[in-house]
Amino acid sequence: MLGVVGFKQPYNPNYAIVDSENQLSTSGYFVTDNPYAKIEYIKDSQDYASISNSDFNLFLKDLKKSAISNVCNQVFNEFDFIDRTLLYKNASNKEELEVVKDAFVGYRIRVCKDNDVAFKINRVLLDFQGGGDITLFLWNTGKKSFIHSKLITITTDHQEVILDWEVDNSDSTYKGEYYLGYNTDTTFTTPFKRDWNAGNVLSQPTHLNIQPVTVLGHKTNLLFDLTKVEGMSESNGLNFDITVYDDYTDFVINNKMLFARAIQLDAIINCAQVYLSSLRSNSNQAHAAQLYEKIMIELEGTSAGSIVNVVGLKNQLLGEITTIRSEVQKMRMGFKKANQILVSTLM
Repeated sequence: MLGVVGFKQPYNPNYAIVDSENQLSTSGYFVTDNPYAKIEYIKDSQDYASISNSDFNLFLKDLKKSAISNVCNQVFNEFDFIDRTLLYKNASNKEELEVVKDAFVGYRIRVCKDNDVAFKINRVLLDFQGGGDITLFLWNTGKKSFIHSKLITITTDHQEVILDWEVDNSDSTYKGEYYLGYNTDTTFTTPFKRDWNAGNVLSQPTHLNIQPVTVLGHKTNLLFDLTKVEGMSESNGLNFDITVYDDYTDFVINNKMLFARAIQLDAIINCAQVYLSSLRSNSNQAHAAQLYEKIMIELEGTSAGSIVNVVGLKNQLLGEITTIRSEVQKMRMGFKKANQILVSTLM
């Protein structure tokens, strides 16, 4: 999405410092098309007078990121929560221990293919006897290396560790299968059995299918041979808290042209606010005061009784957000605006 809008290279050779990534605009919209979002104004108004060219380009990139985030948050402002559950909810009796073999032990997670959903592994509850370290891994079958890992030191027979691992459609590894767990050869801890009073009943979060699995002999931090994955009836000592929610990432990426004008407007507003909130003094205070007034009119517009009617950037942005919401609703219902190219593969 960062290349949807860009910044034009200024003709002034002293400010011709915009890199190729920030110049890219697949939509044809440029932030600098607005006279109050010139590179000269942005460079001279951001807070660090001696900023390097590379850092300034990172600053421009952050302006675009902020605009993208603001627009998406305003468009998709409905509650996206679907489900939250703990894998094991019933009581367990901590008297018997499992027999531990050298293996990967954990879970296989499959995401429903018919829904655009994401999930978040909020935390893990660990039930082990003995102290020591385990390293949790989360793999996706799209690549050999893990996508998340965390070293955990076991200090009690029941402890909570916050993970906040989000899995959505922003990466090429989405869907497929996920494997979540640890290698037993690196730990001296032993999980308690979970077979007392239905303690081993596994809950299934909406749109996910989760099954306990093991891979005998696995000892590395790379994804194993999937043909060696076996089902597992023993407890692995891990109880995950998982949230499932609607994921609009793929929708936004594949319909990014619909968002382009709004992103441009929000980025222009961000640039104007950089000037208005600048910590740096201006040598020409009279000119600065006049420019401040003009920028405020550009942002807020003029009142109904004014001689010249100016629709402010903020009102324009609200109008674009309303239009996008309407189009999103139509597409969700299977419709499409006439003669509007929306899919990124057509660009």
